[in-house]
Amino acid sequence: MEGEDNAKLDSPSGLPFDNDSVSDNAGRNKEELENDRGRKFRQGDFVAHISNLDKTLGQVVQINQLFRLYGSKTLNSYIPSNQLKRVTKFLEGDLVVLDNWLGKVDFVTRDVTVKFKNESLRTFKGGMGLHPHVERDGLPLQLGQEVNVSPKRTCTVTKLVDGSVFVEWIVNSDGNDDSPPFAKQDPNRLTLVFSFRSTWKYGNVCRHVLLKPETVFLLGDVKTSVDVTWQNGSTEKNLPPQILKPISDIGVHDFLIGQYVVLDNSEGLGVVKSVDHKEKTTTVRWVNLPNEEIISSCHLNRHHLFNYHLGNLVFRQITREAENSDLSSFGSIIGFKDGDIEVTWADGTTSMVQPQELHGVIDRDKYEDTDECANTGIEHEVEGDALVVKIPEFKVDLLNFVDLRSVQCLNGSRIHCISNALEKDYRVFNDLNLESVADEQLLIYVPFMQPINLHSLVIGGPVEEGPKTVKLFANKRHFDLSDAAKTTPRDTVILSEDNLRGTTVKLNQVKFQGIHSVTIFIEDNQYGSELTRVQRIYLFGTSNL
Repeated sequence: MEGEDNAKLDSPSGLPFDNDSVSDNAGRNKEELENDRGRKFRQGDFVAHISNLDKTLGQVVQINQLFRLYGSKTLNSYIPSNQLKRVTKFLEGDLVVLDNWLGKVDFVTRDVTVKFKNESLRTFKGGMGLHPHVERDGLPLQLGQEVNVSPKRTCTVTKLVDGSVFVEWIVNSDGNDDSPPFAKQDPNRLTLVFSFRSTWKYGNVCRHVLLKPETVFLLGDVKTSVDVTWQNGSTEKNLPPQILKPISDIGVHDFLIGQYVVLDNSEGLGVVKSVDHKEKTTTVRWVNLPNEEIISSCHLNRHHLFNYHLGNLVFRQITREAENSDLSSFGSIIGFKDGDIEVTWADGTTSMVQPQELHGVIDRDKYEDTDECANTGIEHEVEGDALVVKIPEFKVDLLNFVDLRSVQCLNGSRIHCISNALEKDYRVFNDLNLESVADEQLLIYVPFMQPINLHSLVIGGPVEEGPKTVKLFANKRHFDLSDAAKTTPRDTVILSEDNLRGTTVKLNQVKFQGIHSVTIFIEDNQYGSELTRVQRIYLFGTSNL
């Protein structure tokens, strides 16, 4: 949280939030969201018109996003993403540099300073022990928010500071096999790089650059368009993604502007200037020669080393003695000109370099989310009697944040108890179960030691007696089976046999942001058995601090 924002907060107050507007959108299914937002493209992706797939190819050169903002009141117009300002320094998915390593932020914990009515201040590491005075769906702790330390002791949030940043390290610029730094890092040691690559996402919390800094919003509806440069050199702007189809593998003799080519595997290096798709010819400017030449595309091949594209992250090797050597080792390709590559470096500088100066392209799947709506299943493999679950990309196992001493289970067996399904050392084994007692219902209360964002879950069990209808509630500290039966849940899921075997269930994320606990109500099982058995419970998401 920026210091000047804290200084301007003279009379903090909580932010009322228009939950209904966001919930209406959050409740839509995957197909509706995809139709509304269109396909998700990344800069540099190859595309074709969906009605002319056998014709010219193009490349996405720009992503344009407009958002509806929800807060104390909804802004009626759509706001361009360049008018949004982040609330915190580090966000999930950010790229950072430490020494000669480039990494991606997995999640961040934040320390919260509060002021009591007697003007005294206290800082809570990771926000542990704080609970919102008034429940506000979808918003994390914010400046000016009233929170409770105990049921009768209220205080106000005055400062938020990044506590620890957990990083997935991707590559080092030296290209060696040195061990990466620890995942948990002091934020003061990290340098945020390539912030222009950061993509705002549905459900993010932000500010508007023209409004007061203490005013925060939740990103709601999004309108996306893309700019595409076609093989003939023309560029079309603000195209709706729905009319484009991604092309994952272009033909051997299909080229795009800026690509490096060779003539029948000769040593001469050329750069593609334009392509006539109908005539199957390519205009090439040969490096170190002034003239352009039109050549049959079948006689050209892409250079086997210089296979660079717009948006690639690259690195180069420079001397350790150079100023800001670590930051100037990593770059992002932003353009091509006359055989050279335009690169913005992590230190903020931009320069033109020759392709041979770059020492590699970083695999984009290691630092970009290829489809925010896709892959609702998690990978898993069986080793003997144990099921090994892999955490979904960009998420963490929230068991690390669970206050295990305060977990409760109503109508559960004392012998076949909740620990068998929830705790790390037990839940991987198929012969350990949580079992219901009087009937098929179970009510499981899972509190967290700090606010979290719940993204998805796995509830596994035997096919015959495994759970079927599961209702989810948030921040219900005093709740029993009768309450669960008559209260509207935040989300309801119907588990399939695949879910019982380990396939993840994706939740309405906006409804589970900044929560302090989740209550899982298992209403019935698959085939009407008297008892319900649960073999494993995994909760996936991120820290909210």
